Amino acid sequence: MTSQTASRQTIGAAPRRKRRGLPWLAIALILPGVALVLLFKLVPLIHAFWLSLLRTRGFEDPTFGGMRNYVSAWNDPAVAQAFRNAIMVFLTLPVWVFLPLVIALLLFQRTPGWKIFRAVYFLPYMIAPVVVGIMFRQILAPQGPLNALLINIGLSPLAIEWLNGPNSALFSLTAVALWAFFGLGVLTYLSGLATVPQDVVEAARLDGAGFFRMMFSIAMPLIKPVIGYWTVLCMSSMLIWMFPLIYALTRGGPGSATMLPEYLVFTTTFEFMNRGKGAAIGMALFVFAAIVSAFVVRRMYQEGKGRSS
Repeated sequence: MTSQTASRQTIGAAPRRKRRGLPWLAIALILPGVALVLLFKLVPLIHAFWLSLLRTRGFEDPTFGGMRNYVSAWNDPAVAQAFRNAIMVFLTLPVWVFLPLVIALLLFQRTPGWKIFRAVYFLPYMIAPVVVGIMFRQILAPQGPLNALLINIGLSPLAIEWLNGPNSALFSLTAVALWAFFGLGVLTYLSGLATVPQDVVEAARLDGAGFFRMMFSIAMPLIKPVIGYWTVLCMSSMLIWMFPLIYALTRGGPGSATMLPEYLVFTTTFEFMNRGKGAAIGMALFVFAAIVSAFVVRRMYQEGKGRSS
């Protein structure tokens, strides 16, 4: 009996020792990722905040200026215009969110040629943004292929200066960004739709559900976390990933019609050589993006918590 009891204790102790060792193993696996985040995210952020508190003039040694750069940015009409443009781009978010969902659902329903279309839609995302900008700068030129096509089919009133008009430039820039980015959304939604149970889809089809009923009553409720993830990704791309397109297409013009905060950070820092103010604008952009993203993530968490309770 004694030996049997000892053996049971030995057998039962091994899992306990293994469980005690698991947290250290998890920490060891997570630590490299945390170190990379601290090194390449948190440290530059802290450095940028410190730089925003310095008064810089060209290549002169910086001096401490406190909140002077933030006050200067707050009173700068160019900064206000850049953030107004960002809000105008942000208003197109529903198109960024729902257009890839419609395309993904069509592909999910095995539309004829869906494999070819899946590759075609994802191909623009694989092209470097600068290359996309150079390509569309030629397409959208006043004498470019798009205006030539509109004139040949009898729509000459629509043949405008897409990148030079004060009202059309921002719209054209946003449309090009959507073209280059939404293929990733199609692939993201297809991954989410792959988790939808087939019996639910078949039952909906047997009940006579059409395309839009399938989208609003089946697909969207079941892949809501994927939609939330894509929404956050789109918002971040609108605010901090459009620099290459702006640089290649419009350089912020005409005037300041396509000037977005991220490009204003570049011009303030490297063209006007005001590193402190550029860092202050960058910190304002970071806070703006963090607030918007936190709002969406909080809504996602509350909805997920409500479904689980």
